Amino acid sequence: AGATGERMGGSKYGERDDFATLRVTNVSEMAEESELRDMFERFGRVTRVFLAKDRETGMAKGFAFISFADRGDAVKACSKMDGFGFKHLILRVEFAKKAQ
Repeated sequence: AGATGERMGGSKYGERDDFATLRVTNVSEMAEESELRDMFERFGRVTRVFLAKDRETGMAKGFAFISFADRGDAVKACSKMDGFGFKHLILRVEFAKKAQ
């Protein structure tokens, strides 16, 4: 693998590593991407944060995806952050895709 794709686990097209991506639901509509990044970065290097937002209102839609450089860090974050209270809601955290 070249320098650009060594973490991709043999994927041909450079798609993100879904096995190190968490889906976070029950996210407050007041949440910001930077807050989610700060919360999850204590478990390891976060490579991507996507917080779904309503185009008209700019408010969060209640779910986000957090991608980690390392699956082990994602496993730790998943177990620690599932059930975590954030802005008066209880976060639900699970893997975006199950390992085969």
